[in-house]
Amino acid sequence: MPEIIKTKTTVYNITNVAIDFAVFDNLWREIRGRFEYKGFECYACNKHFEDGESISLIFTNRGNKTVCRECGLKFKVELEGDLP
Repeated sequence: MPEIIKTKTTVYNITNVAIDFAVFDNLWREIRGRFEYKGFECYACNKHFEDGESISLIFTNRGNKTVCRECGLKFKVELEGDLP
């Protein structure tokens, strides 16, 4: 059967990173569960957060996103490399 597949690419410019911003737990699920973007997994690598896991926050031109600690550290190093 013929089909057309389109993929939309969105670029997120990261301006800042908060390492170990919060701990993923029931309180996080309760608060973020009411929002459209829940932040229950890493926005970069899609790793699902586990209870007690430290999560980081990235600030982008398209809103703040939660990332795992490993991705947060990677982005922080990349940002610091861009400094004059």
